[in-house]
Amino acid sequence: MKMLSALAGAGLLIAGLAANAATMEITAAFTPSMSQPENNQFTNTTPQSGYCATWPDSCSSNVFSIALPLNLAIINPIKANDTPRNNPYFAFPNKLVTLNVTNEAGDIAKVSFRVSGFSSRYTNNIGQYDWVNSSFRFPNLPCKSSGASWGGGNWYHFLWSVTSDSGACYKISTIDRTEPSSFFNMSVAYELVSPDPLRMSSGIYKGALHLTVGPGGDFDFGDNYQASDSQLTINFTLSVNHELKLTTTAEAQKVNLRPCAQGRTCTEEEGKANWERWMVTRITPQLTGRSNFTLSSSGAFTVYLACEQQSGTNCALKSDNSAQLVPVQTLLTLPDNIVDSTTGSTVSQRPLALGRDLTRNTFITKSYGENKSGSIDFLVEQRDVDTMLKTRPDTYRGAVTVIFDPQIY
Repeated sequence: MKMLSALAGAGLLIAGLAANAATMEITAAFTPSMSQPENNQFTNTTPQSGYCATWPDSCSSNVFSIALPLNLAIINPIKANDTPRNNPYFAFPNKLVTLNVTNEAGDIAKVSFRVSGFSSRYTNNIGQYDWVNSSFRFPNLPCKSSGASWGGGNWYHFLWSVTSDSGACYKISTIDRTEPSSFFNMSVAYELVSPDPLRMSSGIYKGALHLTVGPGGDFDFGDNYQASDSQLTINFTLSVNHELKLTTTAEAQKVNLRPCAQGRTCTEEEGKANWERWMVTRITPQLTGRSNFTLSSSGAFTVYLACEQQSGTNCALKSDNSAQLVPVQTLLTLPDNIVDSTTGSTVSQRPLALGRDLTRNTFITKSYGENKSGSIDFLVEQRDVDTMLKTRPDTYRGAVTVIFDPQIY
């Protein structure tokens, strides 16, 4: 699991939301890159807005802000040293909340979200320092001062970081305040814990987090400030753009099986020599052949067979003379940046079987690889070669289709 840091964001409009629901959008994307083959993190693609867009020099490179579409208006005058809920009061969903995001194929992944920062401007600024612990630059836990704040004649703009500790942030006035006041130009920072994109299938994943606003809600602004909306919907869009590209040649798609040791391929001359040796020794050889390919991959996939003819769980070769079938084994070797999804081992001479079965031969890409070499070996065992020799002279032939399927979830 990887974490993206930023200052709040949002998602996709969902039909049927209540008219008084504010919305935000958070977007992130993953695309493989040869410059960073080990990368398994989403990139935040949410447009920046809010505090850091207005005062970029006050935000460090790893702080990102996005506007929070809420305003707060005071209900009653503030009394000196009153309870926190009757003063400016801010409670956020600052502990991770998990939700599902789903793509068009129905594949599901989980993301977690929490508010990690808060910024706002408030007015009227009379008595700017007449608060417990001085100005709004200095909140209580779970908020912390970010060291960045700005002020004007009748306003003050502050930026806080928000820890995952329990409780609310607030400022208690040390004087009576009868002037109207409000909080506006709000923005938030967030942490988004995303799944490993290398284990996700390609697609656009969408999900929504529905939060309540008001006393006792997910966003709780105390009892003396009224929020402009009673609900906040944060919509999430995660785009996964995997690559699974297999490249081969016309020559590699036509394989001649020749007598040779298993795991080896023999040239035409070596094959003729091995048949001549069989004429002398009568020791039946195996038949082998190989098709080479290159693979560019960043995600997970499964591999299985489709056959012109089949024998058991294998494809088969068919005699031109008698229509006799003999099985041919199909063995897969993948580049070393790809491993078995269950064992984590590299894949060499892995037997393939008919039909899609996600309990076997499912693989994941440890790091993005482009045009890396792999092979498919074919093997007819000695006992089946004996069967073939009974109808000689003869030709056995058949088509084997090897399917690389990225849809595994």
